Amino acid sequence: MRKLFAACVCAVALAVPSASVAQQQEGWTYAYAEGVATATQRDDRGRVTATMACRPPTGDIVITDYTLARAARRATTAGVRIGNLTVNVPMELSGRGRNRAVTINLPQRPPILAAVQPTDRVSVTVNNETHTYLAGSADRMKEVAYACWGS
Repeated sequence: MRKLFAACVCAVALAVPSASVAQQQEGWTYAYAEGVATATQRDDRGRVTATMACRPPTGDIVITDYTLARAARRATTAGVRIGNLTVNVPMELSGRGRNRAVTINLPQRPPILAAVQPTDRVSVTVNNETHTYLAGSADRMKEVAYACWGS
């Protein structure tokens, strides 16, 4: 019995560091839970830097950027760019302290998605400060949109 317990403890101890390393990889993850499609970008330290989410029936794509909060003081609009197309949309600043975020609502079926190419990246500009998302961001936005809109 003790040997079995010791073997289980060793197995768990070996598994825990690998799980924490997996969470610290930078890149995109995608999830569809409780009717909400969400793509999440993490930096190399495992911190969430941006999310793209969509919930039916409104169908608005909500981009939340946690890196532009400082630049967003007194800003009312943000530029969202994919490839060569840019749309300027209203934005709001929410949260406090480290949880402050720029929130942008793209209207349902924004025409900007029609221009998505496989190598494009999404970028957001607020008060002349731009945050370009990691590779695959345009594809993640399309996945979120199509999961939400069903077409």
